Amino acid sequence: MEANSHEALVGEFLAEINTAIENHGKAYTWDTFWYQSIVVTSAICGILSLIFGTAANDPKVAGIFGGITTIGTVLTQTLHCVKAQGWQSAMKTELEAIRLQLVYEHASPPSAEALADLSKQYRDLKLRMAAEWQRLISSQPGGINLKGKGNKNAAE
Repeated sequence: MEANSHEALVGEFLAEINTAIENHGKAYTWDTFWYQSIVVTSAICGILSLIFGTAANDPKVAGIFGGITTIGTVLTQTLHCVKAQGWQSAMKTELEAIRLQLVYEHASPPSAEALADLSKQYRDLKLRMAAEWQRLISSQPGGINLKGKGNKNAAE
């Protein structure tokens, strides 16, 4: 009976790691989408501002598009989704390393000691990355978090 409960515990741990990897992958994709949307929109508005300011000789419209470009620049400097891209990528990579150890570097199922070691690595990773996230978001006051207060990935 004890072997079955140990195998179940290993399965639960692997499922938790896999879920965390999936969540951080999705969050990375979402953060990248927002960042790229801002950059591309700013670039298009910059080109339109140039066109309306020179070829169309319409300074008001050129100014509007120029203002949007400026807003895009400010957003890329303050949005948390911009800062989160690297954080999400690092978290996902380290979680994948733990999964690789569990699946390929230990016996199947891993011993209780090996599972405890992997669990400690996971706990330490979560604590380290939570501290890193706090450092990132406090490095520049006034950051905007598009995910709201319920960002469950920030501490996973």
